[in-house]
Amino acid sequence: LRVDQHQKSFIGIGGFKTAQSGLLMLTPPSPSGLGSKVHDNIVMKHPFLSPPTLNTSTSAVGTPPGGSWRIIHLSLGDELPKLHCKVNTLYWAKALLTMTYDFIDGAILSADSPPPFKIPHLHFVEAVLALAHLQLTKGLVKPKFGGMVCSVYLLEEKIKGGSAVFIKYIHNMDCRPSLSADMDGYDIAKFLAFTQHVQYSKTGGLVFVSDYQGNSNALDSSIGDGLDIFSEGNVESTVASFDKHHECNRFCKWPGFGLNQFGTMATSSHESPAL
Repeated sequence: LRVDQHQKSFIGIGGFKTAQSGLLMLTPPSPSGLGSKVHDNIVMKHPFLSPPTLNTSTSAVGTPPGGSWRIIHLSLGDELPKLHCKVNTLYWAKALLTMTYDFIDGAILSADSPPPFKIPHLHFVEAVLALAHLQLTKGLVKPKFGGMVCSVYLLEEKIKGGSAVFIKYIHNMDCRPSLSADMDGYDIAKFLAFTQHVQYSKTGGLVFVSDYQGNSNALDSSIGDGLDIFSEGNVESTVASFDKHHECNRFCKWPGFGLNQFGTMATSSHESPAL
């Protein structure tokens, strides 16, 4: 794993993590997913604290481009559970999106006629948790590594096009599209709001994917549920009030899906969680 530590390598700085460009080289390459290419361009994410808000042990200090404040990374003991939580969030997000597409495919197959719109085909970024072990002997030929973990990273698939095509479709504190009707990506944002409706309904109002962001193909996200078990981006109140604030769109209203309408003018009941 090679990471450019220069300030220009910073792709972005979020509320909890930094994102930097990196290169993943596995020998032999992975059969699929991250590391399946000889030289795989990836994004390395690292949680941080911004002093003096919190106080904890530090392992690295840097300065973001264009910023006047320092980035202080957490200790290894604090980093590992946070990044494990993020990877677990992506695991559940993929499962919920798969459930949604299974529901869509089943509904369309049994409907008398196809829907009057196209279904976007999206996927979540591939992600892995990388543990770096202490290297006992240096060198490119058969280096020896110890059993002690010295650092941990979250590695994600790099979204093609970078920040130029990166779109925030739905905020984690809202269940409505973040885009207006005249903006690029609005149709995808409406479809993603519909996926939240499906997930909320099919889990009996327990959970749905939120904070949708990415491009027209690959996504990143967080999970919203009734308990804070996923990540810092989780907002339980958004889930609790989903049936009151969600605005049904043409995807939700298509009769073939058989979804109850939510919102201030519609019933707040939801369907059975059975698929």
